[in-house]
Amino acid sequence: MVLLAGPASAAVSVSRAEVSAGTLRLDGTATARRDIRVDGAVLGRSDSRGRFAIVRSGYTPPADCTVDVNDGSATPRVATLTGCSTTAPPSAPAAPAQLAPANGASVTTPVTLSWSAVLDPAPASQNGGYNWEIATSATFTTLVTRDSTLPGVTQESVGQLAPGTYHWRVQAVDGALRVGPWSSTRSFVVTGAGPGALAAPVLAALPFGTAYHPMETFPFSWGAVPGAASYVVEASRNAAFPAPVEVRFDNITAPTYSLTMHDSLTGSWNLRVRAIGADGVAGPASDVRTFTISYSAPVGPPPILVAPADGATVSLPFVLDWDDVPNPQSSGYTVEIARDPGFGAVEAQSAGLTDSRWTVLGLSAGTKYWRVRHAYGNASPTTAALSAPSTVRSFTLGSGPSGVASVRLLDSPTAHSGTERVGEVQLTALAPAGGAVVGLSSTDPSAVPVPATVTVPAGQSVQQFRFSHGQVTQPTPVTVTAILDGSTATTSITVLPSSLKSVGPGGNTVTGGATGSAFVELDGAAPGGGADVTLTSSSPLASPPATVTVPAGGFLQHFAIPTTPVPAPTTVTLTASWRGGQATHQLVLNPGVPPAVWTVEKTPTTGSEGSSARVAIDTVQTTDTTFTLTSSDPAVARMAPSVTIPAGSPHAGVLIHTTNPAAPTTVTLSVAGGGGTRTATLTVNPIPLAPLPAPTLVAPASGSRFGVGQSIPFDWSDVPDAASYTLQVGSSTTFTTVLVTRTVTASQLGAALTATGDRSWRVRAHRVDGSPGAWSPARSIRVG
Repeated sequence: MVLLAGPASAAVSVSRAEVSAGTLRLDGTATARRDIRVDGAVLGRSDSRGRFAIVRSGYTPPADCTVDVNDGSATPRVATLTGCSTTAPPSAPAAPAQLAPANGASVTTPVTLSWSAVLDPAPASQNGGYNWEIATSATFTTLVTRDSTLPGVTQESVGQLAPGTYHWRVQAVDGALRVGPWSSTRSFVVTGAGPGALAAPVLAALPFGTAYHPMETFPFSWGAVPGAASYVVEASRNAAFPAPVEVRFDNITAPTYSLTMHDSLTGSWNLRVRAIGADGVAGPASDVRTFTISYSAPVGPPPILVAPADGATVSLPFVLDWDDVPNPQSSGYTVEIARDPGFGAVEAQSAGLTDSRWTVLGLSAGTKYWRVRHAYGNASPTTAALSAPSTVRSFTLGSGPSGVASVRLLDSPTAHSGTERVGEVQLTALAPAGGAVVGLSSTDPSAVPVPATVTVPAGQSVQQFRFSHGQVTQPTPVTVTAILDGSTATTSITVLPSSLKSVGPGGNTVTGGATGSAFVELDGAAPGGGADVTLTSSSPLASPPATVTVPAGGFLQHFAIPTTPVPAPTTVTLTASWRGGQATHQLVLNPGVPPAVWTVEKTPTTGSEGSSARVAIDTVQTTDTTFTLTSSDPAVARMAPSVTIPAGSPHAGVLIHTTNPAAPTTVTLSVAGGGGTRTATLTVNPIPLAPLPAPTLVAPASGSRFGVGQSIPFDWSDVPDAASYTLQVGSSTTFTTVLVTRTVTASQLGAALTATGDRSWRVRAHRVDGSPGAWSPARSIRVG
């Protein structure tokens, strides 16, 4: 017996590798049923015999005309593409030539640096540009400033240079982010400020000392500079402020700012400010102020208590008030209320307060003591720099029965029909055991249907309740009253009819020819029967439905806007009308862009594994670009109806959902836009079925004897899903010589043998597609 090596044990081999007219073709063999990767991307799959055939359109061959082909189980096979010409890799851009100022020139600020153009001013990738830097020495060991410009900008004005000698250079970076060499070095001498130059800001002395904790915010200010459009704040550990500056904040419009330095920024710092003109040119730096950040910085004073007066009698709710500390921090205050002056039994506490007051809603009756502390940043990586506690004051909360202190309807004084609202009752003391049942009433229950009662749980003083406003046809004032043990409190609200709030698509721009998504929104819920909102368009280029109905109780309804291709950006106004109110939205239709590339990433695919595709455009757009997607057989392979390439991106991905077909099915997938259409095919194979099991042999029994020419009744068990059976009779159990082969649909067969001798027989089943199952074990019989 000779054993042949199957494809599962073979390395990848490539019998054809060529590229022609942008189409890649690869044929070969690999491990059976494996994804075939070409240069790391899955482009195909081998079949059950290990064969693969890859065809990919829109293919750009690599510069060396070779590809790595791998099935994930063997060493990649490097194949050389025929029909391909090798190209040298593109080189980095050349060094720009410096144009101005002349080498050694004396200049005034602002200084304009200029150089020759060596880049595409508008690369498709929108990457690249020019880097420039200025230093005080020709070795550029200490940079004064550096920055970058866009690829189309070959000059920069620099206005923050003090008198002295400087050196500068420039380099180019192309759209593929290849960095070119630096230019030669030039020098210039700044003699002073030129006409119209901005003045240096005058930085005021830092408040609250010059030593702060990590995470302690401290403010500072400077004098406004005439002509300044904004300011830049810079902080550096080095008093020379070498570039890049360690801490920098720009676009500051007011002559005041504040800093909060992280725990990692401890040490001594220098602070300065620059003014920036409307042209973006910076002026000279302000005077420098120094400060330190350390865990051991002085801690500020404690707060000073204001109200209530020491020993006062209060009732719920009441406000604890104190003066702000000199440098108050966000979330810096902590308040404690205790039953004893030593604060051994703290009953209530509130930490992280920013305001210098705290409204106490619930507290038990009796004499209480309170104090306040303030956190000035961090005293260590894990602890706050807390001030000493304030002086301690006391107050007494009355012990009388609970009454209603207030009732509120949140979001008052108005509300629209159908909107859900939250109400709240506040007691004058904690509710007793069993709770306090507060009665509620409304002067118009149809407009404000508050619950009849609300129960404040025992030991609590506040309880909320929810309700939804009813429908009204005109503004309706309503008063809500809360009652408890003879005490009452009221509040008022005006319920407004539902009205039209807005109309708008999901975005302000849509590619002409694509279908946009839009919505109408109401202030309040739609009444019974729904809200029929009328829609009109200022142009037939955008065609919303004439009416959109917001269902009863709903607040929003989406609808589609079919559009027409346009040759140039076109603005269309959508108008919605309901109940005498109108809302408009301007929609911009942009010209379509034809798809340049449309590729299916995984073909073929199997069953419901799905695949993905990629659509790309030649020129990156500044607005979103939408394409229409279609499938020739959406029951087998379906996509979303459209795909959008975001502004600034050259491509977008598309998910392809597949359904297991009965037979291999090739589906044509199309992308259309801008008058162009591209297609690609996806083959969806059915999930391979497991081989049918072997039949069980019934008759004749092993060792049975038959005469020559006698009809032998072969019989075996039925196999589920079998469409036919194959019977073989051989001269041995290895079936190297087969004497009889018969295919039948029934699970039995009568056959006569014409020669004497020992014989073996076996049977296997076949599916309807002809795929064979496993052979049964062989049985022996004797003829003659």
